[in-house]
Amino acid sequence: MDKKKQQDGKEQSKMIGVVPDGWEVIGLLNVCDLINGRAFKPNEWSEDGLPIVRIENLNNNDACFNYCNFKVPCKYLLQQNDLLISWSGTPGTSFGIFNWNRGKAILNQHIFKVILKEGVEKKYFYYAYKRLLVEMIRQSHGGVGLQHITKEDLKRFEFLLPSLSDRYRLHFFHSR
Repeated sequence: MDKKKQQDGKEQSKMIGVVPDGWEVIGLLNVCDLINGRAFKPNEWSEDGLPIVRIENLNNNDACFNYCNFKVPCKYLLQQNDLLISWSGTPGTSFGIFNWNRGKAILNQHIFKVILKEGVEKKYFYYAYKRLLVEMIRQSHGGVGLQHITKEDLKRFEFLLPSLSDRYRLHFFHSR
């Protein structure tokens, strides 16, 4: 990570800015694992079964679902309150972080399921990622319109991890 000391001795990150005392700047993928969704072919869609979550379902509660009526590996199954990151599409509409709130479903391609590592508070991650999103979109690949951020790209992004005592305070604040 690209860090330096300021004149007052505080650490500063090129991407994040001033780092509070006791906090750590680490790679984004050091705080979570990302599982990419399954690529479904149109002939695999069904009129019943579990809904297949596509980017348009994240951005629009009225968007129609495709369904899957066969067994898929567990890693693609979504549960209520799973964190999802859409990483492909049109900046401003397709990219984002979402808290899945529509029950059991199946993860489609172009969306990552976020598995947070121990000690990383979910709401803090959600808001910290939203803050990073502007820079991610600026650096995304692609032409006019459709763009994407790869898992390899995400390795370059810094995450500001609070000190242990601040994590406890954040957890208390977010659980209220």
